[in-house]
Amino acid sequence: MLDYLIIGAGPAGVQTAYHLKQSGLSYLMLESGQRAGCFFETFPIHRKLISINKVFTGSTNPEFNLRHDWNSILTDDYSLNFSSFDRDFFPSADNLVKYLNHYVDQNQLNIAYNQRVKSVEKIADHFVVTTTHNEQYTAARVIVSTGVPKPYIPKIEGIELVTQYSDLNIDLAPYENKRVLVIGKGNSAFETADHLIPATSLIHVCSPNPLDMAWKTHYVGDLRAVNNNILDTYQLKSQNAILDADIKRIEKQDNRFIVHFSYAHANGEQETIEYDEIICCTGFAMDSSIFADSAKPDLMIEGRFPSLDCSFESINVKGLYFAGTLTQSTKYRKSTSGFIHGFRYNSRALVEMLKQKHHNTTLACDQHLGTPEAIGSAILNRINETSALWQQHGFMVDAVTVSKSGMAQYYKHLPSPYLHAHLGDHYHLQIALDFGAPIEGDPFNQVRVHKDNATDAELSKFLHPIIELCYQGEVIETHHIIEDLEADWTDVEAHVKPLQQFIERVLPKLVGEKMQNKVSA
Repeated sequence: MLDYLIIGAGPAGVQTAYHLKQSGLSYLMLESGQRAGCFFETFPIHRKLISINKVFTGSTNPEFNLRHDWNSILTDDYSLNFSSFDRDFFPSADNLVKYLNHYVDQNQLNIAYNQRVKSVEKIADHFVVTTTHNEQYTAARVIVSTGVPKPYIPKIEGIELVTQYSDLNIDLAPYENKRVLVIGKGNSAFETADHLIPATSLIHVCSPNPLDMAWKTHYVGDLRAVNNNILDTYQLKSQNAILDADIKRIEKQDNRFIVHFSYAHANGEQETIEYDEIICCTGFAMDSSIFADSAKPDLMIEGRFPSLDCSFESINVKGLYFAGTLTQSTKYRKSTSGFIHGFRYNSRALVEMLKQKHHNTTLACDQHLGTPEAIGSAILNRINETSALWQQHGFMVDAVTVSKSGMAQYYKHLPSPYLHAHLGDHYHLQIALDFGAPIEGDPFNQVRVHKDNATDAELSKFLHPIIELCYQGEVIETHHIIEDLEADWTDVEAHVKPLQQFIERVLPKLVGEKMQNKVSA
């Protein structure tokens, strides 16, 4: 019986398999296609990724460079980088497929291809996975990394009449001089609308909610600048429009679509508009049909994602874990877990947590002297290069505890909720990179704190280090290190000394003093 059976050999499955192999655990990946990363052979439809591929950073530090490389799969020695396959800032999806398969071959990962899973059952304390070829595999635990292959269909009367993004033909000829409605306001919707601008007479992009721009929300799944050309054509009166409206009903009459709208910001105004074509670009959802009742995970977010605990395990099916974009439900729209540059760290952390939970290992940590100077230096060294805390801001964190012997234990890049649970009654420092309070107004016209004003560092709005003294999952004290334009936190007066003073103040608790009551904290 295998220790782990991974379902799906996309980026997350491949990343997870790498760390399982490095840890000496038995595993097998089942892949429905003929090669790894088959999803990216089709999607995105227009073949350009929006995950950045910044080849030149001015640094030779490979860990730092991963902050600006959103496509590479992690390796212990920083080898096999995606930039060897594509040097464009927004690279080709075809090259991602080539890269993933090269990664698999170079690391000799165990994959069984053409094995589409038909059912996942839990029998006693193990799982039985059956494929459409009626082959069966048995494993102590299952890791699902299938991504979100099923189109998410909104509940709109008549939605079955329209073209789905997954079935879209990118040939512009059929859309020439046509009126087109695009349903959805994510990147696939705007990617589609931008592609159609040269051919159509009119494009409307519609969803009930206002548009969220990634440059304001800091969520990379919101609309990215590379896909927002249609916004110019709307604001500059070129026949296109962005509609905040509920679509009540879609009808088809004489090869024309009749759409009934109820506007969100027009005092209940309703309108009926005709279109030649409608394209539904409302995203994707997980396919839960493979799970038998004995292994069926609870779902959340309109049934699109599994409900998970802090170790990416199903909350109701023990031993059933998830990797990749399916882990974004743990901090939905607040982390980068829906994307390679986020979930690659989740997969690494998942294997570390699995080893601790199921294989009698302790969480790895570095040892330092438990002095303010040594702890402060370790923290600053990490935050000046770490890619995990940079990419998974506010979710993936480091932690420091101090033993009574005077040694500090430094834990790296694990989910904040898991570290809180694991460290239990120990006071600990949590180290994160995160943004300040949500930005109001124009994100490009913000008053910023002076770079030397360490006293008001908590007013920093952009990404900056936040160190918290925590106990039993609660934050007791917080120290902010002031934001820096080039993310260089090495200044003695502004960064080093204030951090050391904070550590010196909280060190007695870190050494082992227990909280007697909330007042004493």
